[in-house]
Amino acid sequence: MNIRDKRTIGEQIKSGLRLSGWVLLTLALMFLLLGSTELLAGKGDYTRPLYRVLGGFGLLAISAVMFITVRRWVKWFFGVLGYLVLKTAVSLILGFTPSTPSLFRPRLLFLEFLVVLGIAAALCIRYLTRAPRIIETAALVGLVVALSFSVISDSILPAFVATVVLGIIQLIRGMLRPGARLI
Repeated sequence: MNIRDKRTIGEQIKSGLRLSGWVLLTLALMFLLLGSTELLAGKGDYTRPLYRVLGGFGLLAISAVMFITVRRWVKWFFGVLGYLVLKTAVSLILGFTPSTPSLFRPRLLFLEFLVVLGIAAALCIRYLTRAPRIIETAALVGLVVALSFSVISDSILPAFVATVVLGIIQLIRGMLRPGARLI
């Protein structure tokens, strides 16, 4: 038994296996989301209508799972957005992505991604301490799906639209709160 941890070795092993299972499930769902987005968008060899229908059903299924399990992943999503902001800031400074293989893009594109991802992260801070309401959950799922489309299409527009929608929903929810002032 570890001095700092009061759990038995068996409980620690179960906890580690449970955590690794959640990580593997998360990775599988991320690849399913990106794959479904690619099928729906008709990228590469997937241009036949059957692939697009399959991608649409896959995207619908993964969106339903995300909608139901939002309380489990929304805090991690903020962390992912924070990581993407840092990585995009480094890419803006360097002029290329620090990952392998490096992608060279105009600095303006990196700046656009940095601003949108930064605003999205700022909007998601509130979900670190409270659970999102139903309309906010729908907007968060839309933001995740839009980020997937932004990755596939190499365009910031889907993520920008989803971020604006989430911001408008939060603004309206704040104005409808009892005792809220407009100015």
